[in-house]
Amino acid sequence: MVVFPGSASLARAALLIVLATAVPACSTAAQAEFDPSGPCSADGRLAGAYPDLEALVPTSFDGAPPTRLDSGRNCSEGRLGSLAGHGIDEVRFAGALWETDRRSGVTIAVFEAPGLTVDRLAEFYEAGARGARKTENVTTSRFAVGSLTGRRLDTLNGQSFQSVVVLDGPAAGQVRAVLVASDVAEAESRAVHDQLVERAAETAVAG
Repeated sequence: MVVFPGSASLARAALLIVLATAVPACSTAAQAEFDPSGPCSADGRLAGAYPDLEALVPTSFDGAPPTRLDSGRNCSEGRLGSLAGHGIDEVRFAGALWETDRRSGVTIAVFEAPGLTVDRLAEFYEAGARGARKTENVTTSRFAVGSLTGRRLDTLNGQSFQSVVVLDGPAAGQVRAVLVASDVAEAESRAVHDQLVERAAETAVAG
């Protein structure tokens, strides 16, 4: 559906599960057809496409600005996945990526659609994770940040710890998502990865 890599190596390695379940793989032609103000005829994203949503994404994480920030929308059945089964026919999103190492990164995003909920977005990510290649040990749990309670998904994809946290957004129909990938060779331990997830979730909620 959404969220994106900052480089080809990051896309193909550390954020594999994130990409498999989230990124609109738009061709140049499809991007050229993307008009954020018109009816949704093609999936796409552009920097500044939906500035109001981009304004809901944090401007820094661990004291650094994002490597990339943009926004877009998906309306194809293939990209909507399980959301289409809930009657959701278009999702808008904005997100920022921080590359924390050569094959590791954090994405913080905001999704928006009528009828979108934490449980529905968490279901979307879980379905993608369980259907992805080289994915092992998929687990789900509740996750709390301050007064907010959301959902967390964890998996090991190849040599990468990967986690997705889904939390309520600032308004009805808006949901926050935090996606963290830590290459096993780059992270000192699983505990270090978990600390990164906690910090990213706190940053997402703080805005």
